[in-house]
Amino acid sequence: MEEEKEKKAAQGIGTLIIFIALILVAAVAAGVLIQTAASLQSKSLDVGRASQTKITTDLEVTQVYVLDTSDGRIDGGRDNLTVVVRLGTGSASIKLSDMLIRLDSTDATRPITYTAGNNATPSETQYGVYYLLNGSQNVYGYVAPGDMLQFAMTVPSDLNMTEGSRLIVRVVPKDGAIKPVDMHLPPAVTEAVTYLYP
Repeated sequence: MEEEKEKKAAQGIGTLIIFIALILVAAVAAGVLIQTAASLQSKSLDVGRASQTKITTDLEVTQVYVLDTSDGRIDGGRDNLTVVVRLGTGSASIKLSDMLIRLDSTDATRPITYTAGNNATPSETQYGVYYLLNGSQNVYGYVAPGDMLQFAMTVPSDLNMTEGSRLIVRVVPKDGAIKPVDMHLPPAVTEAVTYLYP
């Protein structure tokens, strides 16, 4: 009788040990699952924010014109190209140093980068920025809601264009949509200022 009780007790202890081991394994597995779920949630939020920025960030080109064109052509290295932009509806502010302008003609493609400073001189490789209108959230070095900016640059030397030539201007932000503005020089360029867009 005593031997049977001892066997039952030994079986009960074995069962208890297996039960405790199962609880420990389940606790470790639950911890791993919770940690993985938290990590995935954090990553999915980051991806969601980045996607939202890419979708909502939008720059609108409102006007493009060239100065000193009364000679009937756009002379690279001499004439000045101006691009007027503003943020699209619902867009977040864009840092100017994270943006470039790409000029495409029939013969060449040239990227133009931002040159910082209030008195920065535009060149063939860098554009200067002038605030035409300041929005309520205006910060120098950014395009903020309500701002209207003028990007000024010297037309690159290899982009010589005559009457009727094609020019594509792309304002390329780090995040967001790129909207090419495709235009042609008028068939007769006689004015000092030639408006290419709109």
